[in-house]
Amino acid sequence: YLGNHYQRSNSGGLALLHDPARSIAPFSLQRADEKGLDNAALVGRWSLLYFGDSYCPDLCPAAMVNIVELYNQLLARNPRLRPQLQIIFVSLDPSRDTPERLRSYVTIHHPDFIGVSGSEEAVAGLAREFSIFHRRSGSGVGRDYRIDHSVTLSLVNPQGKIAAYFIDLSNPARLADEILKLISS
Repeated sequence: YLGNHYQRSNSGGLALLHDPARSIAPFSLQRADEKGLDNAALVGRWSLLYFGDSYCPDLCPAAMVNIVELYNQLLARNPRLRPQLQIIFVSLDPSRDTPERLRSYVTIHHPDFIGVSGSEEAVAGLAREFSIFHRRSGSGVGRDYRIDHSVTLSLVNPQGKIAAYFIDLSNPARLADEILKLISS
């Protein structure tokens, strides 16, 4: 859906905007630092959410490198943004991504990032709210499987509503331009 919408967009920008911003159904996940994360945690600041898993061999590592570069560019261009912005990695693989593993995974990329997961049902529900495709593939025997998923960065506004999606993460500088425009408007 997002890819088709993006291809049809005539704006020339990277953002797929929700106008008006879209509410998020109530959710509750577990942070890697063992605090909870729910709708209230998204209120009062801008949030960028990426859905993936720490066992992902290709998409997530590449996306995380770009998200780190994006975050660094955003803070370099506007240092006052640091307390107003949070980066949240939502694991689509709660059976393997324990809080300890997520803490290690996100802090390897950046110490400011937050890792969250929860029950299969809670994660699937939140993924649906953000239009994130995901499914388990492979043999499925034991822990020998992959999580196929879409690569999307979602922007949540300080009212806790989905403001925009970004499906092209390959140019962090251009992403930073788009996000700063959205934040300042």
